[in-house]
Amino acid sequence: MKNKGFTLIELLAVIVILGILASITVPTIVGIINGSKEDTLEEQKNRILNAAERWSTQNWRNPQENTCDIELDFLKKEGYIESNKDIIDPTTNKTMTGCVRITYDSENNQYKYTYVDTCSQQKCN
Repeated sequence: MKNKGFTLIELLAVIVILGILASITVPTIVGIINGSKEDTLEEQKNRILNAAERWSTQNWRNPQENTCDIELDFLKKEGYIESNKDIIDPTTNKTMTGCVRITYDSENNQYKYTYVDTCSQQKCN
């Protein structure tokens, strides 16, 4: 009588091989996912900074102020950022509620735009 099937050793060998493959691939996939979330966050920040730059070019006329902040809600309300959906931070899955800090560099006669999580008291708008 011939038994058809696998022995316990053969099954254990297959499980060990699958475990080794999983231990190699899972960290790589997790790293790729985290990297793409960071890239998405940077792209969103760039979009926000571009919106603030467009707003300041069209509306802000106070270069004597060294620093001021524009809230994301204000940019959405004014139509510089698409307002029909929230801007989500892909790394935390929470709504982004920060500001764009505009700093005037009088030496170089130019503005610097930086995304910050907390807004200062000095508002541009």
